[in-house]
Amino acid sequence: MDFNTIFETYYGLYRAEADTPASTDDEYTVALILSREAITRWSNYDGTYWKELFTTLSVAPTGLGGVGGDRTIVAGTTEYDAPTDMREAGGFVKLVDSDGNTVQRYPIIEVEQAQFKGDSSTYCYFTGDPNNGFVLHLNPAPGASLNGLAIDYVYYKKPTYFTTGTDTTEMADPMFIVHRMLANRFRVSRNPYYSSAKIDAEDCLRTMQADNNSGTFADPWRLPDNSGSVWGL
Repeated sequence: MDFNTIFETYYGLYRAEADTPASTDDEYTVALILSREAITRWSNYDGTYWKELFTTLSVAPTGLGGVGGDRTIVAGTTEYDAPTDMREAGGFVKLVDSDGNTVQRYPIIEVEQAQFKGDSSTYCYFTGDPNNGFVLHLNPAPGASLNGLAIDYVYYKKPTYFTTGTDTTEMADPMFIVHRMLANRFRVSRNPYYSSAKIDAEDCLRTMQADNNSGTFADPWRLPDNSGSVWGL
């Protein structure tokens, strides 16, 4: 569902009018602001890791309007910019050849663990933060045999905010955005229907979280026990 559809649905519920304002109208601009708040609420909800926000460097968009990120190894270079939409790193970084084969893997460690590693140990870490961007550090420095290989890793990204009417969201149920926008519109106008719109929005949010955390019908979600113990048996 793109923003134009979301806006049309939201405005129809808000004013019960058949005609939807144009993108040049103040109502459209206000709706864009309200949609940003709704998406932020979703992305930060209850410590949930939304499946829709996991991605890889290899599929992240590049070019004009993309998120960038250094994607090719340069021999002797240990620092590489991460994509601008990265929020958290995954578990490892891999270097891939032109046939898609993994040539080298670097486990990701916390920055403070680097002091306990040897100079020749194979590892990597990220410095920075989601607001100012991350930098990937590789150890040891890639040799000539790795030059030109592609860099790839899983990461958890920031949500996409609407900037144009044709933009879409990663969210599984965009009706949450509609109801959340409606609730906030009612709130600022001191409309008593604020509470009911908020309830509708929170219902959508909880349902999305339940679906997100339930896995699939063939493989229900479960947290693996990697402790090495037999606790819980």
